[in-house]
Amino acid sequence: MLGNIKNFLLFIFVFFIAFNGETCEYYHVKKVIDGDTFIIDTGEKVRLLGVDTPETVDPRLDVQWFGREASKKLKELIKNKIVCLKRDRDYTINKDKYNRLLRYVWVNDIFVNKELILQGYGFAYTIYPFQYIEEFRKAQIYARNNNKGLWDFKKKKEWEKNINKAIQLAKTCGKNGTICVKDVFKYKGQYKTVRFFVRKSYDSGKAIFLNSHINYQDPNNFMVVIFDSYKDKFPPDPADFYWDKTIDVTGKIREYKGKLEIIVEDPIQIEILK
Repeated sequence: MLGNIKNFLLFIFVFFIAFNGETCEYYHVKKVIDGDTFIIDTGEKVRLLGVDTPETVDPRLDVQWFGREASKKLKELIKNKIVCLKRDRDYTINKDKYNRLLRYVWVNDIFVNKELILQGYGFAYTIYPFQYIEEFRKAQIYARNNNKGLWDFKKKKEWEKNINKAIQLAKTCGKNGTICVKDVFKYKGQYKTVRFFVRKSYDSGKAIFLNSHINYQDPNNFMVVIFDSYKDKFPPDPADFYWDKTIDVTGKIREYKGKLEIIVEDPIQIEILK
């Protein structure tokens, strides 16, 4: 009799957990897009539920304060790992308007969504109600009160100062044997040094792209390309290393799909201005 009661209680427990969305769906993380979005082995995109990290890839926006750090943190936590995905207990929350799965994510005993907020890598996204809304609010209060990550306004001010300095340096293009991005079309096919501020950068896995404009598809965008076969010659994570810097890049200016670029094979071709 006691055994039957235990089995019944276990059944009720399992049913309750499943009904409340507490069962794991396990997937392998193939790629991290930014601080709150990644791709699993089914090819689907997953958006962390209840957390919003600063933008890094939106073609309409500059990279925002602490966005790069958030992307790095999410990669550190989940890239190439098996993760547990759980839906909210309100099963009406499933996908967003971009068709991304909205999920809570665990790696072993780390609740990734909450951890990002707790350590100051993201904000609690509380516009709509969700299962852990109060818990995430408390995590954000802790991060803000302890100047964690994006809440460290002293570091943010220093970051903004460095960005502005780099942008001013870029305005010296046309001097010291350099040319400006707006003039590169005049020198197509020639070996020149282009001076510009790296406004956006991206590692596709096959190549690193350093871009002069927010949107790489902008017809005026100039690009530096470092193919993966040369990546090991450069500092670790070249996309991060050169981003938000003003650089002098030397090489042959060529046209590819209507845009102008320089392919770089050696770090000696890129000088960071200070």
